[in-house]
Amino acid sequence: MVSRSEEDVELTMTTTKVSSGRSGVRARIVEMHHRLYSESDRAALKHAVVWISVAAFLIHLVMIFAAHWTADTSMLTRAVGRNYLSAVSTPFNVILFYEVLTLIAALPASTTRSIANQFEIVSLIFIRDVFKDIAAVSGPNWLDGHLHEAWPLLADMGAGLLMFVLVTVFQHVATQQVEMPRTELYIAGRKRFTEQKKMVASGLAALLVALAAYHLGRAVVEVYASAVHGREILLEPTGYFYNDVFNVMIFADVFVAILSLRLTGRYEMVFRNAAYVTSIILIRFALMERQPYDAVLAILATVFAIITSLVFNYHSRVRVAANSK
Repeated sequence: MVSRSEEDVELTMTTTKVSSGRSGVRARIVEMHHRLYSESDRAALKHAVVWISVAAFLIHLVMIFAAHWTADTSMLTRAVGRNYLSAVSTPFNVILFYEVLTLIAALPASTTRSIANQFEIVSLIFIRDVFKDIAAVSGPNWLDGHLHEAWPLLADMGAGLLMFVLVTVFQHVATQQVEMPRTELYIAGRKRFTEQKKMVASGLAALLVALAAYHLGRAVVEVYASAVHGREILLEPTGYFYNDVFNVMIFADVFVAILSLRLTGRYEMVFRNAAYVTSIILIRFALMERQPYDAVLAILATVFAIITSLVFNYHSRVRVAANSK
């Protein structure tokens, strides 16, 4: 017969093993995150992005050249386009994917930095669309009597520029945030919270790479069907991909907001994180809307985040002043 003290010792040892196993898994995931986003790997990735962008740009130019000097009127040729300016948007798609990976790297560092990166991606999407609009309307005397055709171009230019300004304002406001007292309890909780965010970021990176592979595969199937069977290309893989990116980021931001409650349950912090998630949901809706509603929603989301940050900073200062009395 086993005594009560022996049962307690056995239970303690089992609990310790389970806890150690969880800590080991967490440590391995954190270490994997460090390896994925080490300075050497990020430099190598940036180098690869440059060469892939150049290669994609040249390939698109060659395809346009072939379409321009042949009588081929297949769906694939029409999808590639006959205007050389349409090739400018191709390397931007590669750069945007790199920005998505940068976004994941910023997730463990700062919530505001992560949100700012998501706004930056939207501003780059508007600028990428500017090149598409230029290719669509460029031609001799295209403003003469056809001013309405320039509306998408002007709308994307204005939205991209305004988003650029608002992202800068958001980042400036974020730097005015009041730091919480650096107690030992807070430092330990902050370290644990950062490790948890690194685990989320590692899972997020794997999921987004899988999404990119899926959408790239769909695009290849579409191109093959168009080249061989003459089917019309209806899919815009980059548009669907970034819709899925922001869908995933909504859930990731919600998860991080929930985890942050273990660090602090301050009212202003909970409200700020919830408002940031609301901004990303609006961004997601913006990517699904047509002009000019896409720009209106994106700008509204960024302004909402800026005002939230301003009120959060003011509320934090009020709390610090009250506690110092």
